[in-house]
Amino acid sequence: MQAVKDNVANPIQTTMPERERIPMSLPLLKLAVPDIPGYHLHWMRGDAARIAQATRAGYEFVDADEVNVTNTGLADDASQSGNSDLGSRVSVLGGSTPDQQGQPERLYLMKIRQEWWEKDQAALGDKQEAMANTLRGGAPGENAYIPQANKASVQNMFHKRH
Repeated sequence: MQAVKDNVANPIQTTMPERERIPMSLPLLKLAVPDIPGYHLHWMRGDAARIAQATRAGYEFVDADEVNVTNTGLADDASQSGNSDLGSRVSVLGGSTPDQQGQPERLYLMKIRQEWWEKDQAALGDKQEAMANTLRGGAPGENAYIPQANKASVQNMFHKRH
């Protein structure tokens, strides 16, 4: 049996590793990245003021070994991460609009702890609810945006989604 297996005339039996196939007819989302458990991911514009604001808010840079970015370049190797930054931070070119130094805009992938992001979203929701309450007419005497005669017709507007 060994002689048949070693015969050079027999075709070599190989198995190719299964590769993720993306059909041509489906859109390719350039900024789509897999989730990192316990974190919310967000692409940040790469200007210094925006990055400083994000780090003060608790965001951290995502490193290249944490996620793979979609490859969209002509010569990109499928084995590469898709990251276009020379360092370990995940970043991509964001568009054709140059920054103040004439360089292309860069987007950095940053992460924040999920519980912090949820807390921030709840605070944002409270602020939006207060604004919606004002637009609905709010409590008597709170504002003069809506005439008293029209307050009944707007009571069902701008309600918080559940």
